[in-house]
Amino acid sequence: MPKKELLRIANSVVKIPDGYELTIEDYLESENAEGEAIFLWTGQKRDEAISVHLDAQGNLTYLSIDRQEKEPAAIAMGEVEKRKCAEQFLCTHYPDAWKDLTFSKTKKLSHADRFYYEQIVMGLPLEHAGCYMDIDSLGEVVTFSSSYKGVRRIPEIPSTLISKEKLKEHIGHALQFRLKIHSLHSESHDVEQDGLYLVYEPNAVFQKFRAADLSPETKMSSDEGEGEGETYVPLPTFSLKKVRRDLGIAEVVGITENLEMIREVDMGKERGIVWRDRNWQVMEKDLSMDGFFRRQTEDTVKAFVSKRSGKVRSFIWFMERKGDRQLTREECYTIAIEFLEWVIPEYFGFLQLTVPKAGDENEEQENWDDDIDGGIKEAFVFTAHNGHGIPVDSIVTVTVNRTTGLVDYYNGPDFDSEQLQQLPIKPALTEERAKEIFMSHLDFELKWDHNYGEEESDTLVYRLCDVKSRTPIRYIDAISGEVI
Repeated sequence: MPKKELLRIANSVVKIPDGYELTIEDYLESENAEGEAIFLWTGQKRDEAISVHLDAQGNLTYLSIDRQEKEPAAIAMGEVEKRKCAEQFLCTHYPDAWKDLTFSKTKKLSHADRFYYEQIVMGLPLEHAGCYMDIDSLGEVVTFSSSYKGVRRIPEIPSTLISKEKLKEHIGHALQFRLKIHSLHSESHDVEQDGLYLVYEPNAVFQKFRAADLSPETKMSSDEGEGEGETYVPLPTFSLKKVRRDLGIAEVVGITENLEMIREVDMGKERGIVWRDRNWQVMEKDLSMDGFFRRQTEDTVKAFVSKRSGKVRSFIWFMERKGDRQLTREECYTIAIEFLEWVIPEYFGFLQLTVPKAGDENEEQENWDDDIDGGIKEAFVFTAHNGHGIPVDSIVTVTVNRTTGLVDYYNGPDFDSEQLQQLPIKPALTEERAKEIFMSHLDFELKWDHNYGEEESDTLVYRLCDVKSRTPIRYIDAISGEVI
């Protein structure tokens, strides 16, 4: 379809408010000639945007509306009315969808209700064979995402299924736990409050098994390859030349007078801040995706700052910095350690350097060198612990420029050090008891798992889940014994 026609269709999907500017207009082609057209309009406020994606035939595949000026509804629309709005929208864009798709479920979101329409086989939805819509309190479709391309071939249905009892026995023999500290959030886990939790993490938490036999459909697990062959080195301490005090954002990031702040974005618990050279100018008006990301990122410095503490949690220099120095990795490591001791002294005693297993270190370093500026940077990864041998699920990264001796990338800890010190250092229940709790809550549900490859296919699998919530069992609280 001609590009002008695709743009016309995109404009007809939703009314673009006055003052919105077309920021992205890109037409992507693929080897199978499917193609995709991507359009993005942005408002005067940075967090206002409308995104529309079309396939090569002009069918809507994605819609996202984020507008801040909408008036709240005097009377919030009910779920039944919202569902009618969703189905009317689907009929408009895919009038034949009702031959293939069936309403399957509703999910409550903070700002909208999400309605799923999927292709059903054996009473179960095929993965990525339908669409969903988010309807706000005004009845407006604020999100539409579709993978619907007509009816999909009915997958092979197994003649027999493995019994749940046999599968449960198999899991019981293979089940292992690792004691860890995780930062959990009430939005994504059933915990009363956000914070650090001492938990038993099961190795079978993400596994799925083919329903026809006991073969794992995926070997992903909480401890697969984690720490295997790696070693951890305690950090040395140095006599700091810099006085420990409250550090300003510009001082930590390294912002100089030739840089100016070009935008600041509210990101919930953090603020995103971007700087760029005062004399930087865009070379051309390029509306492609690449052009958009260049305008957003090229020659910038980006930082994320915690609203609670006011401290820098991470930053990255996209602006190229080159000097005359030729620092060794050992010298860069010293700089990284001094930086951590200077910026986050309260965390310093809980960090250790991660050293890859023999044979992987050179390969990882070579891959990293290929990725960033021809190998002029040295990256160091640090893992956290509680000081008593229990790992914390948090990684700290520092990248040092070998030609300048400056830190070009820093990603700091995402947990509170004071809370870590207040957390119990020993579990209240044994691993055996954790296993008993896990097994007593364990159940399985059938689902279709979509396999990508040269020939896409769908396989019937059993997914591990909690007997009541029907959601995966992520952890067992090592203090209370609660299932998370």
